[in-house]
Amino acid sequence: MLRSTVALLLTRSVRAFVSRAAPALAPSSTRMASSTALFDPTPYYASTQPAETKDYCMQQTMVRVKDPAASLKFYCDVLGFRLVMFRDFPQWGFSVYFVAHGLKGPVPEDEDARWDFCMTTPGCIELTWNHGSEGRDGAVYNTGNADATGVKDGQPVEG
Repeated sequence: MLRSTVALLLTRSVRAFVSRAAPALAPSSTRMASSTALFDPTPYYASTQPAETKDYCMQQTMVRVKDPAASLKFYCDVLGFRLVMFRDFPQWGFSVYFVAHGLKGPVPEDEDARWDFCMTTPGCIELTWNHGSEGRDGAVYNTGNADATGVKDGQPVEG
């Protein structure tokens, strides 16, 4: 009961966020007329997987967090993920926590086996905590669109 209630609340929250933050992302049946042509992604429903990607594993994506305890509580206690592995790197000032959903068995207890398990588990989320970020106010991470970090011409990226 609790899990279905949480799922319903999350669904409503996501829908409210999408409709507030980006009305153009709402389902096409609710879109208003616009002078901008919208991109039609529907051909991707029937696209075939390239043969060279047959054994590809989308192993992880990384999300930066300011509070690892709150983030793990959210992913594990609310969304049902499980901690697969973590590593602290005090010499470089960060820690990583790998979480995954839908695991079929226990996470190995042996450190090396846990590493192998993590690196072969599809769809992990790597929560990266840069030490000290928890004490800073507001958003502390570069979105990739707000400044000239990493661009060749030194000009900020639009958006």
